[in-house]
Amino acid sequence: MAEIQFIPTRSPTRGTDLTPMDPRLQRLIALRQRGLSKPATSSTRKDEVAVVAKVSDLEAWQSLSEVTMGAVIGGRGHDGSWVVTGRIPVSRIELVRTQPFVHSLKAAQRLSRELASTTEEILARPGLLPGGHKARGGRGVVVGIVDIGCDFAHQNFRTTSGRTRIRRLWDQHGDTNSPPGFNYGTLYTSTAINAALQAANPYQALGYGPDPFEAAHGTHVMDIAAGNGRGSGVPGVAPGADLIFVEIASSDVPWQGSEVVGKNFGDSVQLLEALAFIFQAAGGKPCVINVSLGTNGGPHDGSTLVEQGIDRLLEQTPDRAVVIAASNSYADGIHAEGTVPKGGRYDLPWVVGEGDITQNELELWYPGDGRLSVEIVQPDGTSLGKVDPNESGTVSSDGEVVLFVANRLHDPNNGDNMIGVFLNTGAPTGRWTLRLKDEAGRSTPFHAWVERDDAGQSSFPPPHDSTHTIGSISCGRHTLVVGSYDAHKPALPLSWFSSAGPTRDGRPKPEVSAPGHDVVAARSRSKTGTTRMSGTSMAAPAVTGAVALLLAEAKARKKSLDVGQIRQAVIETARRNPPQGSGWHDRYGHGRVSAKGLVAAAMSAAPIAAASEPEARPARGARRAPRPRAAKEGR
Repeated sequence: MAEIQFIPTRSPTRGTDLTPMDPRLQRLIALRQRGLSKPATSSTRKDEVAVVAKVSDLEAWQSLSEVTMGAVIGGRGHDGSWVVTGRIPVSRIELVRTQPFVHSLKAAQRLSRELASTTEEILARPGLLPGGHKARGGRGVVVGIVDIGCDFAHQNFRTTSGRTRIRRLWDQHGDTNSPPGFNYGTLYTSTAINAALQAANPYQALGYGPDPFEAAHGTHVMDIAAGNGRGSGVPGVAPGADLIFVEIASSDVPWQGSEVVGKNFGDSVQLLEALAFIFQAAGGKPCVINVSLGTNGGPHDGSTLVEQGIDRLLEQTPDRAVVIAASNSYADGIHAEGTVPKGGRYDLPWVVGEGDITQNELELWYPGDGRLSVEIVQPDGTSLGKVDPNESGTVSSDGEVVLFVANRLHDPNNGDNMIGVFLNTGAPTGRWTLRLKDEAGRSTPFHAWVERDDAGQSSFPPPHDSTHTIGSISCGRHTLVVGSYDAHKPALPLSWFSSAGPTRDGRPKPEVSAPGHDVVAARSRSKTGTTRMSGTSMAAPAVTGAVALLLAEAKARKKSLDVGQIRQAVIETARRNPPQGSGWHDRYGHGRVSAKGLVAAAMSAAPIAAASEPEARPARGARRAPRPRAAKEGR
């Protein structure tokens, strides 16, 4: 690179240091100062960003002229705060962040997508369920799917009369007939879908359809959870359930140009809005939602606003559950941990492969009482400069933004510190070094994660530390997180890709595991055909379907289950051998899910106890996640 400049990020309104805030928002401000515009996306206008916020005054947030309201996620929290989504102009980010009632403000973060053997192995076939059960394939329960590619015309999602089983389909990419309370996307009702099914080309008639050239991830996932087998001949786990599908869109924070829009699977803001929509559309029916997508970066302690929002939605009403894929990053070299010695330094290498033309991103988290500076050393050994605690800056070359670094203190949601490094396309490939230096006179442990990038995954060099590789939205307190194993082999071995826990604050995630290796399920645009896919994305919907059976059995017996009881039932009925022993396993979880066990638990006269969450031993550099407390001014 030539003519390298390191430019500190300054406040666009005061000309002083920028208000400490989410590094993704800092990056947008820095790019705007370089004359770059943020392109429009499916839910944002040009130079507008989707955000999730924690606020103590809901009315004041709604009254801000800068805010285009999104959704209120769940009810008021134990600390008196609200979790909300919205859209704000890039030029007004700092003003909104400095409002006294805004305690945390986060930009959208990209997410990526993560049967006969399945239903038999998890004991979900009707003949394997307990005698006298009333689950009826999950009838009376809504299974929600947040994913990409819903083939509403596949026979596995239609009744014997040919009508759709899908109650609602919200395409977040659309621009007409948005759902009530949301200002983007297109909502298709069952009436509209049934009318389209009468046409020779139902996709054209509806104005929506899965990719015609690639098997749709969402269609496959939905079939595992709740397909009825009318087309393929093999039903999913809960074939009697109703269906609601959200086609998630992306409003990620891009570097520049329209070419970077639409290449991500979805984002965290629109995920929260999708979940809120599904629970609302389910009405009073029990509902379980499958989320087979995720991201690597984040604190991994359940403190993100996305995870807090999901937890609040689950606390709001009984008979709700959210099931999330653990992630497929075990073998990718995306996690590292270490300790910066007192008064010393630690060189953390980061390898960007030759020929990688994608953006790359890394997050490093360390305790709030530490102070680390970071020096960025590029592959040729040249230092690009040092970023001290609570500073950020941009590196440019020949007028092009190459790198952005933010060294943020005291994240308002957990009190910890975070260093974020963003490499743009065109940055040199090879072995980069983050030279961490203690600035507080104390030994400082840390964890770091490289963000997922299917088109060009950067990594830490071997030997890899594959612990703590579950997805960053997989660390919530009420969600059910699922690992993957191979149900086709007698030993039921773990899938090589299935990510490992625990969370950074030492809690045991994943909860359970399910078959996710070489799973055959519905292929989109085939009407009756199937295809084979692997991933924790395929394991999660097996658990989603099993929970639907639990909720259906409980409903038939006039029982209502809160989220703690649902989690406890899943954990207590999980099967062993594998995994060996009696303790929690960092990849199998508490064991392999049992649909039979879940239905039997709902049939039992004894009430299901609420979960008292066990805790794993904290890993080096971990800190316990804070308990709910009164909201206070954060950064």
